[in-house]
Amino acid sequence: MYPTKDILIQLLSEASEKGKNLGKTQLVKFLYLTEVESFRETSERLTDLQWLFYYYGPYAVELDSILSGREFEKTQFKTQQERDFTRIRVAEGMIPYNRKVDVKLTLLIKKIVRQWIDKPLEELLDYVYFETEPMQAVEKRGDVLDFTTIKKENAQVVIPLKASKETELKIAELRRRIAPTLKKLAEWRKVSEPTTEEYQEALRAWDEEETLDADALKRLKIIIKPNTDSGTQGN
Repeated sequence: MYPTKDILIQLLSEASEKGKNLGKTQLVKFLYLTEVESFRETSERLTDLQWLFYYYGPYAVELDSILSGREFEKTQFKTQQERDFTRIRVAEGMIPYNRKVDVKLTLLIKKIVRQWIDKPLEELLDYVYFETEPMQAVEKRGDVLDFTTIKKENAQVVIPLKASKETELKIAELRRRIAPTLKKLAEWRKVSEPTTEEYQEALRAWDEEETLDADALKRLKIIIKPNTDSGTQGN
């Protein structure tokens, strides 16, 4: 396993080399995809983070503490809609950054940054939510993501199996429910004022910028306690 901060710094450095800065949501999803694709290749976890189905996507509550470290520089500003936005970069004191991950992981990080850095946020969120196996397997918010559900890469020709009708209906329903929020996210910079409180709440959820207080964290830990019964998801 690698220290999470080293992977985050490497992701930010790769983005910076392409002349890009990352917001918190984008950075967290890049980290998650790095974990997913690394597990696909090695069948081992890359970090010790406990990823959860948090709001509308994967998140690890430990990241708030990690990103508060001196290695990261945060720039906060107001959007046109007067919303707080946090952009994260490698702190100047860490530049030039001495790479602390191996060549194989570096190449994987480069691949993920190259693939997603210029994609719209809603496309990234849609892929993370619907196309990654740990998110497909969870049932409700607070569930711990299971990386063992990830299918290992195989160089041989694979004949895809058709999903069950029940699974197809479930995915179709999830897409139907979440599509309006994804569309609004794509347009939020263009809209002068969000029209409803529901819309603003959806944006806050997607941005994952709200800080959980101590009591909330305690409650969350109770909710997300892993179920040790085999073959069981959630409670």
